[in-house]
Amino acid sequence: MPYAVTLRLDEDAAARVQRIWRALAEQAGDDGALRLGYGPHLTLALLPDGIAAATVAEAAFALAHAWGALPITLAGLGVFPGDPPVVWAAPVVTEALLARHAALHAALAPFPGHAHYQPGAWVPHVTLSKEGQASAARVIEVATAAWEGPIIGQLDRLELVRFRPVEILRSQALRAPG
Repeated sequence: MPYAVTLRLDEDAAARVQRIWRALAEQAGDDGALRLGYGPHLTLALLPDGIAAATVAEAAFALAHAWGALPITLAGLGVFPGDPPVVWAAPVVTEALLARHAALHAALAPFPGHAHYQPGAWVPHVTLSKEGQASAARVIEVATAAWEGPIIGQLDRLELVRFRPVEILRSQALRAPG
C-alpha cells in the first residue's frame, strides 16, 4: 500500500469540511470521503509501496520538530476534470505553505514520489468528492450549497499514513502558533 504525508486541519475547520462531505453523501451519493475514515487534510507527498515506513517517517518528522501550526484559509472550490471529477476545497496558497512543501520534498528526495505532488506541479487541495456516480454538475451544485466559506483554521498535525484502508503510521502535533 502506498504512503501519504499529510497536514491535518484543526478540529473546527475539519468539522466544517465534514459537513460538506455529509451533504455530498446524502444529496449526491458520494460517501467516499466519509468511508475513507480519515479526516480533512492536505496531502503533501505520495510515495509508493516498498519503501520502509520508518525511513520515510524519519525524514519527514525530522522537519516537524521545527514546524508550528500553519494558518490556512479554504477560500473556494475547484475541480480536477476526470471520470469521476475530483471536487476540492481550495486553500489560499501562501509562501509558508509552499516552503513547507518544498522542505518536505527536499527531505524525501531519495524516495520516488508521485509526479502530481512534486514542487512546481502540486495543487494544494482538500478533497471533497472523487468517487461519486453523480454528474460533476450535481456534485458542484451540492458542494456549493453546503459551502459556508471561507473556512479559516490551522494545519496542526503532520501525519504519515498508509492507505487503503488508511492506517496512521505516525502522527505529530505541530507547535501552537505564537
